Amino acid sequence: MLTVISICVFGQVAADPGGQVVAGNDDSSLFIWWLGHAADIFASQLGFGTPQAGSADGLLYTEAMNTLNGGVNGAWNTSLAGLALILAPVTWAAGPIVSYNLLIISIPVLVSLAAAALFTRFLTRIPAFIAAGGVGFSSYVIAQTSGHPNLAFAVAPPLVALIILKLLLRAPRVGIGSREFWTLSLGLGAVLGFQFYVSTEVLAGTFIAALCLLVSIAVFGRKVWNLAGWLRLGLGGVLGSALALFIALPLLFTMRGPNAPDSAIRPHGVWNTDLLDPIIPAGPTLLGSGASPIPRIMDIDAAELGAYVGVPALIVAALIVICLVRKPRYGTILTIASATGLLVFVLSLGSPVLLDGKSILGIGPFALVEAIPVLNNVLPMRLVLHSTIALFVILGCGLQWALENIRLRVGQALLGLLAVAAVTVIPGVQTSREVYVPEFYTESIAEVIPAGSVVKTVPRPLAWAEPHADEAMVWQSVSGFHYRESGGYFIGSSPDAGVTYAAPEDALDTLLHEVVYSGAPFPDPESSEMSAAVDELRDSGVDFVVLAPDAPLLPGGPGEYENFLNTSLGEPVFAEEGVLVYSLDR
Repeated sequence: MLTVISICVFGQVAADPGGQVVAGNDDSSLFIWWLGHAADIFASQLGFGTPQAGSADGLLYTEAMNTLNGGVNGAWNTSLAGLALILAPVTWAAGPIVSYNLLIISIPVLVSLAAAALFTRFLTRIPAFIAAGGVGFSSYVIAQTSGHPNLAFAVAPPLVALIILKLLLRAPRVGIGSREFWTLSLGLGAVLGFQFYVSTEVLAGTFIAALCLLVSIAVFGRKVWNLAGWLRLGLGGVLGSALALFIALPLLFTMRGPNAPDSAIRPHGVWNTDLLDPIIPAGPTLLGSGASPIPRIMDIDAAELGAYVGVPALIVAALIVICLVRKPRYGTILTIASATGLLVFVLSLGSPVLLDGKSILGIGPFALVEAIPVLNNVLPMRLVLHSTIALFVILGCGLQWALENIRLRVGQALLGLLAVAAVTVIPGVQTSREVYVPEFYTESIAEVIPAGSVVKTVPRPLAWAEPHADEAMVWQSVSGFHYRESGGYFIGSSPDAGVTYAAPEDALDTLLHEVVYSGAPFPDPESSEMSAAVDELRDSGVDFVVLAPDAPLLPGGPGEYENFLNTSLGEPVFAEEGVLVYSLDR
C-alpha cells in the first residue's frame, strides 16, 4: 500500500523514470552524478569500470569532477555512498537517472517502515502503521525529496529512538551481556555507521534529537526506567558508537584530506524555521500553493520548507495530550513525545527566532548548537523532521484510543478530527520536469572523445538553486564517466575562500563571467584576451570543449555562443546529436 501511494505521489517520474525528476532546484543533478560515480567506482573494482576510475578516483575522493583543481572531497559532499552502492546494480542496468528516481519513490516507504518499527513499540499495528505513514509522507520528507534525497532518507532517527527505548526502559530480557543487548548495541552501531555514508547532517540532527529524548525520559519517564536501564544504555551506546566510528573511519580520514571546507558551510541565521511555518500550507501538500508567503532573510529553496503540519493536526494533538495524558496506558509516552517534540522544535527555530520573517528574539536556543564545532553545520530548519516524528506519536496514540472507543461519540468525533488533520497535510501529486541530456552522451561519445580526456562543458555546472543549472554533471554520469570534467558543483574550499560551492572559474569563465551572470554581450572572439584564455585552457590540461547549443540556461541568443566558439576555437570536430565538440589539441 505504501508503495502504491508513493507511486501516485510521484506518478510523473514513475511514468518516465529515465527522463524526468521531481526537483524545483537542480541538486538532483548532483545526486545523479554521485549515484553514477559510486556505481562506476564499484564496477572498476569488479573489473568493468571506466579506465580512469580506480586510479585517481575513489569512492569518497574523486578527480572526475573539478579535475584541474584537485578534485572533490566526497566526505564533505552529499555523496550518498551508502545508498549509491546498494543501488549500483540498478545504475548499471538502467542508468543513474532511473536509479535516482527509484530512490525518491522508495524513500517515503522506507521512512514509514522505520517509523512503524518505532511506533509498534507502544501502539498496536494499525494505528502504528497509519501514524508512521504520516511521517513517511510528511511535508518534511516530501519537500526534501525535491532534490535532497540524503535529507529525506530519514530512516535512522526512528530506528535510533527505538534502540534507545529498548535499551533504557525496564526490560528483563535485555540484561548486559544478553544476546538482545548485543544485538541492539551492534544494531545501533550499524545504523549510525551507515548514516555516516548517507548524510552526516541527519546524523548530527539525530544526535541532537536523541539528547532531547533522553532529557524528556529522564524528567517525565521515571516510572519506566531505572538505574540499570541507564547503565545498559550507556554501555550499549559506547559499543554502538565505537562500531559506528569504525565503520566511518574511511569517511573521517577523507574529511581530513584536501579540498575540505575551512569554515561553516552555510551562514547562520538564514535557514531558520519561522513560527508560522507549521501552519502555512507548504508546496508538497494539496493545500500548498508552491511558494511560501512568509518573508525570508534570503531566498530559500522550497525543498527546505517542510515544517508544515497544519492547524488541525496541532489542535488535535493538543486535545489528545490534554484528554489522555492522565490515562496510565498513554500518559508517559504522550508526555515524553510532547516534551521531545517541543524541545526539538524550539531548536529548529534557529537563532534569531522569527515570526513572519521578523526577528522577535535576537538569540535563540539554537545559538548554543551553532557554537559547537561540526554541529554548527546543521541547518535548524532540518530539525523539524524529529518534531514531526514526535507529533505523529501523539496522533497515533489518539488514533488508537479512538479506534478502541469507536462506539462512543467522543471516539467518532476524534476520528473525524484526525481525518480532517490528515486531509490538510496529505501530499499532492509532485510535478516533475525534464532532464535535458544530449544524445551524444549516450551514443557517440566514445568514438569522438578518448576515455579519460579532460572536458570543459558549456554550459558549465553552476551553484544556482534553479532547474538545469548543473545538468552537465548528469551528462558526465550517463556517459559512464567516460571523461573528466573541469567544472563541477560541490562543497569545497580555495585559497581565497573558506567554503566554495563550485569549481573555480578558469580563464574562459572569467572572460565570460558578465555574459553568464548579467547577460552582457559576448567579447570579441578574436581578441588577445580570448586567445590567452584558450592557451591557458590548453596548458592547464583541457583536451576538449563541448557545447550543448540547445541546453537550458545557455547564455546569449540562438547560435550566439556557437558562433563565438567557432571563431575563437575553429570548426568543431563533431557537430551532431545535440553537441558541438571542439578539440584544443591543435
